[in-house]
Amino acid sequence: MTSPLFAGNGQPFGGLFYERELAKLCPPEFKRDNPWSGYANRVFFEGANVANWKWKSDDEAVRRHQENCFHSLHDTFNLSHKDKEAVAGWMLSEMLTEVPEYIPSKKD
Repeated sequence: MTSPLFAGNGQPFGGLFYERELAKLCPPEFKRDNPWSGYANRVFFEGANVANWKWKSDDEAVRRHQENCFHSLHDTFNLSHKDKEAVAGWMLSEMLTEVPEYIPSKKD
């Protein structure tokens, strides 16, 4: 079965049209204390420098699409923060080969 995580595109004002379905499908390990979901939470609240992310895909278009879905999920108001954190952690686990060391985003 192909993962439904990146099946669509972000909506114009944030969110994913299928985000509620993703929250229902999200594996239980992402709904409790988990390194992927913890990292996603830090990205949501503090931003992150993604330069150290180790992607599973070498295809730039695939990576940009996955990153767009991740950021669109971040911008939704239709899910609880707990569900957003869980789905975002699941996304990261499918996008990246390892949980990155947290590096804050650069402030201009």
